[in-house]
Amino acid sequence: MSKIKNLIDKLLLIVTGILLTVMAILSIWQVIARYVLNTPSTVSEEIIRMLLIWFSLTSAAYVFGQKKHIAILFIREKFHKKTQRIIEILSNIILLIIAIVLMIGGGIQVVNLTLSQVAPATGISMATMYGALPVSGVFVAFYAIHSLTTSDITLSENGSEVL
Repeated sequence: MSKIKNLIDKLLLIVTGILLTVMAILSIWQVIARYVLNTPSTVSEEIIRMLLIWFSLTSAAYVFGQKKHIAILFIREKFHKKTQRIIEILSNIILLIIAIVLMIGGGIQVVNLTLSQVAPATGISMATMYGALPVSGVFVAFYAIHSLTTSDITLSENGSEVL
């Protein structure tokens, strides 16, 4: 499972890196087109918006998998190590449910609703843009399952932490 996680980590890093690079290039083109050529590019603006959505959701999934997301640690750290582990398990279960129900299930419904809609400047299906939600939901669900099945912290019988 750790090999799969490492592959997914690399995949998400590569994808988000490409998305960020393309957004930067298109943004530069947009500025040049608007201020140098005096012909604003509506196509690049629309593509940047779509790429930003994909970038945000896929990088959020990556950050979740690295456990670098925003967390209220000072509350959890006030508890005993066993209680901290229980809180971590419960939060991963809740996040797994949210990823499956809202991100994947709801995302698929939104994609289905927007299949016939197209973006005005590019003609790209809006389902392409909203497809980022279920895709990132799959990654978040994977990371939550990975976190539930593997743990960096194990507790001895007396509750002390063993690494």
